[in-house]
Amino acid sequence: MKRQPRTPLYYTYSRFNEPTMTVDPGEWFEVETQMNRGPDADRVNPELRDLYNAHRSDEMRTDIGNPSSGSIIVRGVKPGDMLTVHIGAIETIPIGWTWYRGNTGAMPGWLGPSAIGEQFKLCRIEDGRIFWSDKLTLPVRPMIGCVGVAPGRDEAQHNGWAAKHGGNFDIQEITTGARVHLPVNVDGALLQIGDMHAIQGDGEICGGGGMETGGTVRVMVEVSRRPAEMTWPRIENDTHIMTTGIEKPAEDAFRIALSEMILWLESGFGMPKGEAFMLLAQCLEARVTQFVNPTYTYLCKLDREYLVG
Repeated sequence: MKRQPRTPLYYTYSRFNEPTMTVDPGEWFEVETQMNRGPDADRVNPELRDLYNAHRSDEMRTDIGNPSSGSIIVRGVKPGDMLTVHIGAIETIPIGWTWYRGNTGAMPGWLGPSAIGEQFKLCRIEDGRIFWSDKLTLPVRPMIGCVGVAPGRDEAQHNGWAAKHGGNFDIQEITTGARVHLPVNVDGALLQIGDMHAIQGDGEICGGGGMETGGTVRVMVEVSRRPAEMTWPRIENDTHIMTTGIEKPAEDAFRIALSEMILWLESGFGMPKGEAFMLLAQCLEARVTQFVNPTYTYLCKLDREYLVG
């Protein structure tokens, strides 16, 4: 099985990133992701310092985060196609951290230190649990924060952002069993993956907000023609179909995700727009999954049990 190593690391999604590997549609491969840099090792618990140092690098950039692995060519894919990224098994490294520097989009700087102050937590990960304290462990619920392809033309997007090309979603549903549909903008797509979290709450409120970690994810890609009405990335799993809206303010992100869901129900499931709208008024699940990046991520979901007829 092909394996994309952690390096080289890219901090932008761009067609100018040097390709790192070529895969065929239908081929499973592995991507090794790099843990975000985090604070310098002299600030961490001495008992975990060696383990922390084994999985981080002082050579990583300090002015931008979310390094992604790969600029992976998918053979035969063209602009106008849709790339479907199947997320398989995810295995984390045995260490993770979360960090609040005193203000975020959720707790803005004009509140001073937000009455909280800077906080940092470094945790051992073992046997499917995150060791939060002597009294508390959390379940490992691994997810991939960044999944995206190169934007079109001469555009480049740094990895803190998400947009129509994908990128820094921070959506917990992007985990084992998910299928992420991305509009393709350049030949080969140039797929990049990174920002693995061992767990994350909605909003990712503290910035370094998920349990930042690294590890290995198994991936397979498929190629089809992009539906004419599809503008923003979509997600599916065995229980739900999902649309994304990534914008600021949050209400605009919601409007995008809702509109995309209505269009998908009409074109993909034969449901007239009016009927789709009224059904969603009863059954829609929606939430902000990320509130601290330059743009907010809104997810709309519909349970497959309502896709009848």
